[in-house]
Amino acid sequence: SYKGNNGSNNSNSTTQQQTKIVTSPPSIKHERAVLTSSSTIIFGNDCERLVNIAFRTSQTFPSMMGTYADVSKYLREELSKQHSDEYFHIIIGKNHEFGYSIDDGHYFAEIQQDRYRVLIFSTKQNSHIKSDIHDADSHISFIWN
Repeated sequence: SYKGNNGSNNSNSTTQQQTKIVTSPPSIKHERAVLTSSSTIIFGNDCERLVNIAFRTSQTFPSMMGTYADVSKYLREELSKQHSDEYFHIIIGKNHEFGYSIDDGHYFAEIQQDRYRVLIFSTKQNSHIKSDIHDADSHISFIWN
């Protein structure tokens, strides 16, 4: 809240205090995603941070990042900035509806949130081969409420 001086009525009078309460819009509960496994702690922490940014953006601005494809694209773009010779596969699904395990990839991370789970793993990028980036279920929207 902001507390400010409203000024004086005359030169000898006491000042009056006026309290202005600044309210923010109702907050959305942001369940934090946590790293459950990764190839290295540094890569895992980077993925966890990016997934939390994507999920928070999806909850706050669903028109900007509301589908699995939006989040996958964001994660892929951000990860490729540091690992340009790798192609990242992103699998997103509702938590507890499927399981997977990747433990021999160069880069991999599994991040779990209350509602969703994200698996990120890499394959070497061959500059002469164009990868197919069609993602199954990429049109599915996140449901946060």
